[in-house]
Amino acid sequence: MKFALLVSIVCLGVATAVVKADTLTLNSGTVNPSGGSADIYPYSFQLGSPSGTSTVNLMCLNYNREVTPGESWSITEESIPTGNSAMDQDYRADAILYSEILHPQAGVTASEVQYAEWSIFDSADLMGNSLFDSTAEVLASNALHAANDQQLISSGYFNQFTLYIPANDTSSGPQEFIGTATTPEPSSLMLFGSGLIGMAGVLRRKLVRSKV
Repeated sequence: MKFALLVSIVCLGVATAVVKADTLTLNSGTVNPSGGSADIYPYSFQLGSPSGTSTVNLMCLNYNREVTPGESWSITEESIPTGNSAMDQDYRADAILYSEILHPQAGVTASEVQYAEWSIFDSADLMGNSLFDSTAEVLASNALHAANDQQLISSGYFNQFTLYIPANDTSSGPQEFIGTATTPEPSSLMLFGSGLIGMAGVLRRKLVRSKV
């Protein structure tokens, strides 16, 4: 399983709310049916907390780092930032792509969404990788654009997601993951659906133009 470590960047004046500190233990990843050596979503984890242990499926945000089944590390659970920095925008794009892999568009594969996700932070590592195809590129571009939608930000849409950040984020440490925080409210589901429809429309138009 390949991943890349995201170097932490502290953005002055914009704080990400820490929910709590817990432990992740990797059970397994999912072999990519499209090929390649990197596993893709879902990654199955045991999430340990003071209240007990549960199994969660998470999506990896970073490429070119390796963890093995049974490996554990301490994490902080953080909300998606709503600030104006480039890093905040990237995390919101991550959340939008995570939504996409939960409810994919027709004709879009889990591999394409996962590689779009990895490209948000690690696009240089994917140069020349055939699995980072034109569909994945457009998905990433659309997610970054939607991440700056102020109506989406102010609606509380991003409250339904949680980031799982390694407590010791070092050059040899594990990667970051994203998951669902709570069951979305109906209003969130409505925004979720309209956001995906918008992304799908732009995706289809761009792909059609690219074939002309």
